Amino acid sequence: MDVQKSAMETTVAARLNDLVRERGQLLPALWRVMEEYRQLSPELLEAVSLFMDIPYAEVYGVASFYALFENASGNTPMYVCTDVMCALQGAESLKEAAKANLGTKVTVHESACLGQCDYAPAVWSGSHVLRRATADDVTAAVEAITHE
Repeated sequence: MDVQKSAMETTVAARLNDLVRERGQLLPALWRVMEEYRQLSPELLEAVSLFMDIPYAEVYGVASFYALFENASGNTPMYVCTDVMCALQGAESLKEAAKANLGTKVTVHESACLGQCDYAPAVWSGSHVLRRATADDVTAAVEAITHE
């Protein structure tokens, strides 16, 4: 076993140690790894698979199904909901605010739905959701990520 892979497996295991090792905890496990590494590489998926004792193909299938896990750049993803409710409440201006203030650590994406219709417009930024977001909220979130 490669030393670098072993170190990664150890780090992932430490991050997930308090989770119950069952299929129902796979999404929380993937979110934690995504927060830590800002991406889900094949090596990270393998480490999750080994820790959770879930076949790699299943872990990969779940990670590749959810668009919010796509982040090949390794930057902090910022998803602006552009579904109907958010679009009606000004999602386009939020997307423009995010792009205008873009730092080198942030990648802006559109999302079909963030499940926050009652709080539109919504933006998922790093590990939290901005509800009833304004352009100022988005600018502050980009600046906070850029200065981490």
